[in-house]
Amino acid sequence: MPASTPAAPERRLSAAATCLAALALAAGCATTSNTTTVPSAPLSATSAPTATATPTPTLPPEQAEARATALAMEPPQPSAPEFTPDGAAEAVAYFLELYPYVYATGNLDAWKSMSGDDCIFCNSVINNATELHDSGGWADPWEQEIMPLEWWTDQEDLNRYVVRSQIHSPERDQYSGANEPPLHIDEAYDVVRVQLYWEGNDWIIEALEVEDGDDS
Repeated sequence: MPASTPAAPERRLSAAATCLAALALAAGCATTSNTTTVPSAPLSATSAPTATATPTPTLPPEQAEARATALAMEPPQPSAPEFTPDGAAEAVAYFLELYPYVYATGNLDAWKSMSGDDCIFCNSVINNATELHDSGGWADPWEQEIMPLEWWTDQEDLNRYVVRSQIHSPERDQYSGANEPPLHIDEAYDVVRVQLYWEGNDWIIEALEVEDGDDS
């Protein structure tokens, strides 16, 4: 697939661009069609204090129903891993699909298996989703549109890719689990770059960066 053309057709995915943290990419990468590079920066894992689980207060009927719906969310289905540009785009799509799933359900198994040890964004999601659910909270499930735009390869290590995508996030609510009004998250548009590495039989996410946003 040419480097400057979309890696895959537009598809509806579950993702959360509004909550994505801007992170540095781990290695310099160059497009296959020009000399644009992604700045190098070391990655380091971050940690957050472990939240102590507290009893969940009795929720009003509408919140109890919303929580039950969120916890029953079906997990996204991954495609077979492929070491190709399309395969890299599919892996990024699945990674973004897992984002709303972990916040809705608190199930982090698939997310952890795909996350690199030094992926700052991946670790922040693990910490935040764990803290949210340990306190009895959850996020309403949401769907999002993502359009792959282009991809890069690391000229020093061709196992490393960066996939650049445009994401449209719908508005949604997140609940603390403390019988309080939900936090409303507005609709947003963002462009993200996800760095991932082929480890012989699967893709591992190394970093995510929000490139820019456009709310128009």
